[in-house]
Amino acid sequence: MLHLLAALLAILGGGGHHPARLRVAEPRAYEVWDGRLQGRAPGIVHVRTGGHRYTLVPGPRGRFSVRVSHVVRGDTTVTVAGRRIPVYGLPPGSLRPLAPARDDRRLDRDLGSLAARTTPAVAAYVHRAGGHAGAWNAGAEFEGASTLKLPIMVAALERIGGEPRATPYWAPFVAITRYSSNEAADEALELLGGSEVGGATDMVAAMRGLGLLHTYMYGGYLTDPDAGGGPPVHIDSSPPPSVKYTTAADMARLGAWLADAAAGSGPLVRHGVTRHEARELLYLMLHAADPGLVSPGAAGRPVAHKIGWLETSRDDVAIVFTRHGPVVVAVYAQGSIDATVYEFGRSVARAALR
Repeated sequence: MLHLLAALLAILGGGGHHPARLRVAEPRAYEVWDGRLQGRAPGIVHVRTGGHRYTLVPGPRGRFSVRVSHVVRGDTTVTVAGRRIPVYGLPPGSLRPLAPARDDRRLDRDLGSLAARTTPAVAAYVHRAGGHAGAWNAGAEFEGASTLKLPIMVAALERIGGEPRATPYWAPFVAITRYSSNEAADEALELLGGSEVGGATDMVAAMRGLGLLHTYMYGGYLTDPDAGGGPPVHIDSSPPPSVKYTTAADMARLGAWLADAAAGSGPLVRHGVTRHEARELLYLMLHAADPGLVSPGAAGRPVAHKIGWLETSRDDVAIVFTRHGPVVVAVYAQGSIDATVYEFGRSVARAALR
């Protein structure tokens, strides 16, 4: 009876709410969003998104949890009871954990065939939402370049324990994800470990704690102008060694775990990365200024990614969001960079999404 009375009062009052009693758990500001609305309210909740209006009637204890079908792709705003929430819209239902990786031998062969057409040494690892995974040369240690800025940010999120936008890390995160700023990466390292060397040491330790044993860096950046039943990650060919290195397998696993964390599950959650923190990081990664290697082959789908770009290397670690769930693609190339590298990235993306 009291619930019915509260609903009637909300209708008579035009849907107004006492701000202190309205709580929106999903989405929160500056998150990726796939249409799920969750929270608590004292009465009927009016929602506007994508030019559509919805009326939600909370259940017991004022809780509501629904999924709307009209989600605007890209930067948009969800208005809940007059509260405007900026988000990045994804395909409905795309924020879900990936199924454990299991080897798809056909995909392995496809990646090997694509690698044979490239000039430099290359590596790739693909993990589809349903669990099918393929790899080529994924255990070889490649120049990590700026893709190592992703594990730096993940290591920081393990420690933050609060709203990232309220910490000194936020400005460096924005510059790292949008422009791959070396200065911002060094700032994040200093925040993480007291110095660039200390931050790099802490990042490596954090990755070791997750079981990523082939991701390493010493110091900062120059600022002058086998988990599950996945594919084997043996080494087919190795490029020259580097003081900043990783493997396609390590970075694909980290990308998959970030997607899992955005759905509230997986190793990163157990290491202190919250669902909100993961969704905010993905929000930032979706605003990268450079399209990288994967996005050109993703047929317009949203791609959250981190590139690595040096004179002799091109790398991309990407999470492609589809209506069937996230697809993770890691592509590395080192040597004489030419057009075959960009075709490799596009073709690996197409194979991953096929």
